[in-house]
Amino acid sequence: MDTNRAARASARFRIADLSRRQVLQGGAILGAGAALAACGASPSKSPASVASGKPKRGGRLTVGVASGGPTDTLDPGKCVSGMDFYRSGALFDCLAYFDPQFNLKPQLAESMEPNSNATKWTIRLRQGVTWHDGKPLTADDVIYTLNRNKTIQLIGTFATSVIDFTGLKKLDSRTLEIPLVTPQADFDQDMTYPLAIVQDGATDFTHPIGTGAFEFVSWTPGQTSLFKRYPDYYLSGQPYVDSLVFTSISDATARVNALLDGQVNAIDQISFAAARQYKNSTSFKVEQSPPGSFIPFTMACDTPPFNDVRVRQAMRLIADRPSLVETAVLGFGGVGNDLSGKGEVDYDTSLTQRVQDIDQAKSLLRAAGHENLSVVLNTSQLQVGMLEAGTAFAQQATAAGVKVTINNIPVANFYGPEYLKYPFGMTDWTASPVTAFMAGALAPGAPFNETHWHNTQFNSLYTQARATLSPSLRKELLFEAQKLLWDEGGYIIWGLVPYIDGIANAVHMPPATAAGDLGGGNLWSEFWID
Repeated sequence: MDTNRAARASARFRIADLSRRQVLQGGAILGAGAALAACGASPSKSPASVASGKPKRGGRLTVGVASGGPTDTLDPGKCVSGMDFYRSGALFDCLAYFDPQFNLKPQLAESMEPNSNATKWTIRLRQGVTWHDGKPLTADDVIYTLNRNKTIQLIGTFATSVIDFTGLKKLDSRTLEIPLVTPQADFDQDMTYPLAIVQDGATDFTHPIGTGAFEFVSWTPGQTSLFKRYPDYYLSGQPYVDSLVFTSISDATARVNALLDGQVNAIDQISFAAARQYKNSTSFKVEQSPPGSFIPFTMACDTPPFNDVRVRQAMRLIADRPSLVETAVLGFGGVGNDLSGKGEVDYDTSLTQRVQDIDQAKSLLRAAGHENLSVVLNTSQLQVGMLEAGTAFAQQATAAGVKVTINNIPVANFYGPEYLKYPFGMTDWTASPVTAFMAGALAPGAPFNETHWHNTQFNSLYTQARATLSPSLRKELLFEAQKLLWDEGGYIIWGLVPYIDGIANAVHMPPATAAGDLGGGNLWSEFWID
């Protein structure tokens, strides 16, 4: 993320004359989401610079994926599971993406430029981009995507909530003008994932047409997806592999065995125990990202008993964070302080690190009338360390007289219809800027409001921060918003953990990143097989 948003808000960026390598310097990042994993991430170095030899063309990349189930979708506006995001990243593109330092970079956009007070933005599209059916990308496609997200409430709705649709218009085939109902100094950030651009008029995604590096061939929800190389991809020479397969293998041990047996040549979400076991093995490569993702507990702020802030505070005080890091993720990572964005610009480091305080937790529960509290924790083996963290927390809670019953939901169902309805649950998020997480999980219109957070004071602070062109004032407003979340919010962000993937020795991938598994979750055009 820029340290000078005011400068970026008044600046123009261009990439029409840059290669994929030049554009994608510096790593990959998810632009937000319950796992926000997908569109427009970037490697910190090109495969050619981090692997021996020049990238080679050909072959099939088969990826074993932890998630996937009967509710899988090919509609990029409805993604929930990691498998959904992987497919979206292969088939579709966004207007822009974040690099690992959270600098905003264009993707389908050639430029995104605000007027002097950030109430109107002009977007110019990259030339030479075509859809998989051969049609050129135009401003009509972007306008249709924006209207579609607004009309049918897709996961990109948060990005459209500030648009004045009455004034939205095409200036020419590659240029559109977007007026806003309120100043938005960083509106360009909202043009990243999950706002993947779909073709004008698209309603049926059973055979999706995208602009991505791969074309759709076939799929079976919850099982396997097959894509082939798009020969007219706008980034010359890519993708390197001829075909791409995603196959759902929910069991972590089964994924490792599939890699060892050669059934797949890349897997996500290796268990931390397996990471220790195979780290120095020659069987396959273990790729570990810096810590940054998190597997928090979620408390629905509008649902008993968590609608009482004292209960939420007590539950946070029950957590022994160092013990959770050691027990659940075998020491991979570090403690969290119930806020996202640790280490990023605008993260409030002045807030006291919360530590376990069983006596205070008991006092708060007693004052709230919830002594001997009994709750159900909805968790899963969806993310490595998730079930382990839930089990460890349940044991810690007994010291405060709280009984936590574990509901281990099958991986295929965890992000199904009941997701966002769990009174007490768990989830997983990638590393992201402070405002990106807020936009995805906490702000008005957030698509993944897992804690049912609806706070008027927070909404006002967030809206003011997004509108201001002053970095110092923005930081002040965001610090105040974070203090409110630290005091009253519904997340227990107990630790930050890395992503760990398994890669066959012959496969070369972008560097591991805190943005998500497998180089950020969408850089499939960058993988190659030796």
